[in-house]
Amino acid sequence: MPQPKIAFVGFGEAARCFASRLAAQTGAPMAAFCQGKTNAPPYSEAFRALAAGCGVTLVERLDDLADADVIFSAVVVAVAAETGEAISRIVRPGSLVVDINAATPRAKKRVAEAVEARGGVFADANLMGSVDLYGAAVTLYTSGSGAERFADIFRPLGFRIELAGPEAGTAAAVKMLRSVVTKGMEALLVEALTAATLAGVRDETMRGLCTSMDATKFSKFLDMCVRSDVLHAERRAVEMDGVAAGLRELGLDPLMATATAERLKVSARLGLREEFAQRASYSADEVLDRYAHVAARGAGELEGGPQAGRR
Repeated sequence: MPQPKIAFVGFGEAARCFASRLAAQTGAPMAAFCQGKTNAPPYSEAFRALAAGCGVTLVERLDDLADADVIFSAVVVAVAAETGEAISRIVRPGSLVVDINAATPRAKKRVAEAVEARGGVFADANLMGSVDLYGAAVTLYTSGSGAERFADIFRPLGFRIELAGPEAGTAAAVKMLRSVVTKGMEALLVEALTAATLAGVRDETMRGLCTSMDATKFSKFLDMCVRSDVLHAERRAVEMDGVAAGLRELGLDPLMATATAERLKVSARLGLREEFAQRASYSADEVLDRYAHVAARGAGELEGGPQAGRR
C-alpha cells in the first residue's frame, strides 16, 4: 500500500507526538497548518524548527493541505467543530479526516456530516489517556465511517486503535463520560489533599487513600459505589454537607464536596431506596437502569407538564 500523504491541522502536543512516531516509522514528508493563539502564520523560526524536528513542514494556508490523503484535526475544543467544517471544504473524495479533539458527540457528528458530504470519510478518534504518559502508544478509541480505514493504515505503524462502530460520536460519548470520572477524580483529589495540607495531615490522608484503593480492583469499587448509592445517598449527602462545612473552617472553598452532596441528593430524590432495600440481591446494572428510567420519566414530565405550553 502506498504511503498516504499525512497532514495536521493544529500542531500541539498530541499532533507532535504522532508526527514524530510517523516520521520514525515511515520517513514520509508531512505538513501542518496552525492557526492558534500561540502559533499562527507567519510562524516563528522556533516553531518551524520544532515542526521540522517532528518531520513536518508548516504551511501558510489551510488550502495548502488539499492534496493530503489523511488530515488530523488536533485543535482546542472551542474551535474543533468550525475547524472540522473548514477542513471538509478542502478534502478530496476518498480523503480521511481523523478528529482527535475532545469534542462532544454532537460536534463530531456535525464534522462527519460535512466531511462525508464532500466525499471524504471521518474517524472520531479519542485519546483514552495522556500522551504525557503513553506517548504515541495511547489508545485511540475510534468510530465513524473512516474508523476501519484509520485502523488499517495506522495500526501497522504502531498506533493502538480500538474500534467502536461506524457512527461518528459513539467513541466521543465514551470519551466524554470517561472524562467525567477521570477529571472528576482529579478535582476531588486536589481538593481533598489541599485540605489535608491545610489540616497538617497530608501524608496520613494520602496513605489512607492509597492503601484502600490499591487493595481494591476499580471494577469492584465501581460496582460497590453504584449498588450502595441507591441505599445510602441521603445519609451520605448529609455527611458531605458536614464535610463541606469542615473544609470552610480550614479556609478552603469546598467546590467538589458541595457538588458531591448535591449529586447524592439527586439520587436520594429518585425515591428508589425502599424498592432496593427489599431485594435480597441486585446488580449495579439494575440500579443504573432504574435511575435512567426514573430520570427520563422526570424529564418527560418537565417537557409535557403544565408549564410546557407557556414557553
